[in-house]
Amino acid sequence: MDRDLQPRPVERASYPARAGNEVRVLVDGHEALGAIAESLRHARRSIWITVSFVDLDIVLPGTDRPLLDGLDDAAARGIDVRLLFWWSEYPGIGSFRGEPADLAELAERGVRVKMRWDDVPRGCHHQKSHIIDGVVAYVGGINLTSDGLSTPAHDAHGHHDLFVQLSGPAVGDVAENFVQRWNQATRFAGHQHAYPSPAAADDVAHIETPTDRGDTVVQVVRTIRHELYRGRRGWAAEHGFELADGEYAIRDTVHRWIDAATSSVYIENQYLMAPDTLERLRLAAARGVDIIAIVPCEPDPNLALYPQAKLAETRTALEALAREGRFGLFGLRHPGPSGKPIYVHAKLLIVDDRLLTIGSANFWPPSYSRDSELNVCVWNAAIARGTRERLASEHVGSAAAVSLADWVDIAENRSERTRIARLDPVRYYDFPADFVAPWSNVKSAD
Repeated sequence: MDRDLQPRPVERASYPARAGNEVRVLVDGHEALGAIAESLRHARRSIWITVSFVDLDIVLPGTDRPLLDGLDDAAARGIDVRLLFWWSEYPGIGSFRGEPADLAELAERGVRVKMRWDDVPRGCHHQKSHIIDGVVAYVGGINLTSDGLSTPAHDAHGHHDLFVQLSGPAVGDVAENFVQRWNQATRFAGHQHAYPSPAAADDVAHIETPTDRGDTVVQVVRTIRHELYRGRRGWAAEHGFELADGEYAIRDTVHRWIDAATSSVYIENQYLMAPDTLERLRLAAARGVDIIAIVPCEPDPNLALYPQAKLAETRTALEALAREGRFGLFGLRHPGPSGKPIYVHAKLLIVDDRLLTIGSANFWPPSYSRDSELNVCVWNAAIARGTRERLASEHVGSAAAVSLADWVDIAENRSERTRIARLDPVRYYDFPADFVAPWSNVKSAD
């Protein structure tokens, strides 16, 4: 099957492209987290969640209790509930580190949810995945925090973001990623860091591949830092590799798809910073491909801490892309006089209205090589086009806005329905010399 797909699925990857899937794109947190909450309510056997930034007291849409309480209720019914947390070496930036006081409080409350912690040197376990009963999975960029509780109207606090709901054989790959990370969780191996106890938070077995549920081809791709986990990986003998050498299938997919673009590239991403990706976009623009990129109106202020030489490379590559003339950089603002920015946290790529990938990976070097990431790649023109048209309706006010010229014209003649604002790519990543980043005083706990 993979030989019939264009472009070909990435070969150096843990999982193949699999047919027989049902895919639903979920826009913004209220829809995505509401769907997850509904699946959690109907769980019968297992709930496995990989967690990055989290507030365990978050109340998901359609529920009336904090997340951890709801998960504990499921565990009390005999469901195997497991949370795999990112253990950040930088306290206080949003991860749940499971400190001794935290574990004591969980024990005092009698919480029955199984927990392990996983760290990555100087990086982030950035994956966000939810697997219920081994038959449905959710993958995307929405964190379990108040920032994830957004609606398409964005009339309250919250980021613009995306998730994918999966049914079918690819769910087995999302589950296998969880199993591998849970069983090799670094804080468990090195420190026996687990709850309720190392024995109770035992290893988990692999699941059987789910049966076909639809007609969509999906490949689950990852970034796994070198020396983090071990084992022979690869979906065919000729493509086998040692996971200790790292897995970089997200970067390889993004680049392969951009290289194959013939008419359009549509991007929504929190960071558009990787020089090699920007160069591929420049080459695409040079051969006549329209490139539309939606980013935050103002970059993450903590990027001021990014190495200045690398930030200079990003600026140079972005300026070169802008010179090609077929590139538009846009942010989102509330329509009307307030013009309040809508923060873009999405991680989306649509190519030629036929290829779509959504996940946790930003378009910057850490997401390509250091941070753990998880994306879903979809070969389905109806889903790709339908997602772009839905987002165009939300952002621009018209699904008919297809070309870069359409977007530029709408941005320059803002109506009361238009949310887009054109940004200057040449100056986008400029920070004043005296700028102080919010995380400038955050120190490692080591």
